[in-house]
Amino acid sequence: MGALLEILRGAGRMNFARFMEMALYAPSLGYYSRKARRVGTGPDADFATAESLGNVFFRMAAAGAANVADGWMKKGAVLVEMGAEPGADSIANHASPPFARAVALARGEAIPSDAPVVLASNELFDAQPFHRLVRRGGTWRECGAEVVGDRVAECLMDSLSPEVEAFAGHLPPDAPEGARLDLPLAAEKLMAEIAAQGNVVALVAFDYGLDWADILYRRPSGTARAYRSQRLVEDLYADPGEQDLTCHVAWDGLEAVLRSAGFSVVKTQSQEAFFMHNAFAAMTKILSKADPVECGKLRELIHPMRMGSAFQVLSAVR
Repeated sequence: MGALLEILRGAGRMNFARFMEMALYAPSLGYYSRKARRVGTGPDADFATAESLGNVFFRMAAAGAANVADGWMKKGAVLVEMGAEPGADSIANHASPPFARAVALARGEAIPSDAPVVLASNELFDAQPFHRLVRRGGTWRECGAEVVGDRVAECLMDSLSPEVEAFAGHLPPDAPEGARLDLPLAAEKLMAEIAAQGNVVALVAFDYGLDWADILYRRPSGTARAYRSQRLVEDLYADPGEQDLTCHVAWDGLEAVLRSAGFSVVKTQSQEAFFMHNAFAAMTKILSKADPVECGKLRELIHPMRMGSAFQVLSAVR
C-alpha cells in the first residue's frame, strides 16, 4: 500500500470517485490491477460472487446470452465479455456455438467492430467509480479523500464535481442531516459508451442494484461498501489497493441509457428469473447429470434466498 499511498498524497485532496479510480485501477498498484486472488470462497479471497461457482455459472450465463440475442446468432454474432478476472475462467470460455467466436476483454481494450457483438459482463458496472455525498447544514456536500499522516481520511470538497452538479436537480431537497448518497454515475457513462457502438446488438449484465428512487430516497446510509478477506469493511478509505470498493448500480438509469441508444427490448430481472427464462435447457442438462456438486452450485445460483434474488440481470436487444 505504501507506494499507492504516496501517489495519493502527491495528488492532494480529491473527490471520492477519483480516489476510487486510483485505489482500484492505478497501474500495478490498484486493487484490480495488481496480481492477487480476489474472487472465491476461501479466506485467501476477498469476496464470493457467481463466478465462485465455476463453470456452472459461466455455462448458464453464456446460454442465457445466446437466447437473449437469438435473432443475431445466424448473423455471425460474437460474444464479448468485459470485466472478466484476468487469467481466470470466464463466460467467454464457455460461449460455444451458436456464437461465431468469443472474446474476453481486459480493461481498456476496444470492443471488436467487425461483427455483431453480444456483450456480457459480471459485476462490471458496480466496479465503476462512484461519487459520495453527505447532507451537512441543509445542503449536499461531496465527499472526498486526503492523506493524513499514514492513512487516507474522508474530507468534504469545497464544491460539487461537474458530474454531480449536472445531476444536482435529482437530489432529495429535504434529506435529514447526515444522510449519505452514493451516485453510480460512471456506470451510466460506461453503458452509454458501450451502447454508442452500433454493432453492439445485445447485452447481458449480471450485477446488483436498485432503482434511482431507492438510492436517493430509501437508503439514507448509502449503498457503498468495501470487502476484504470475506468481510465487510466499514472504512472505505482503509488500505487503498487492498480492498474492493463498490455500490449498487441504478438499474432504471442504465435501462434509460439503452433505450435512448435504440435498444427496443430492455429488461431487468432477478438472476433466478433470467436463468429460468433464458437458460432452461442448460439448467436441465446440468440436472440430468445428477452431479451433486454441480447441482449444488446451480441451486446456489437460482435459489431466491441465495444468489437468485441477490443478483439481477439487465438484458437488452436492438
